Amino acid sequence: MKKLVLNEVVKGAYSNADGFTLLCILKTYFLNNEEVEVCMLGFPPMSSSFFNSSFGELIQEFGIDKFKAIIKFKDITKSQVSQIKMYLDFHLH
Repeated sequence: MKKLVLNEVVKGAYSNADGFTLLCILKTYFLNNEEVEVCMLGFPPMSSSFFNSSFGELIQEFGIDKFKAIIKFKDITKSQVSQIKMYLDFHLH
């Protein structure tokens, strides 16, 4: 399994541009059906723009089941878990 440290590949977590950068990186894993460990250590709180342009686009294109199969979060804080769950619950229900 590959490891992706968000702080090393994305400048921030606030804009559509930041989210699009992450989308482009992660999409390769989805196209290759390859699991990726996404390290959240030290990553700032994420805006809805960032989510929509990254994780949201992946879920729309590939579905939530494939998203859960490909993305494995690591070093994630309770706050980040809560934020991701809130986003997913809001956009998937």
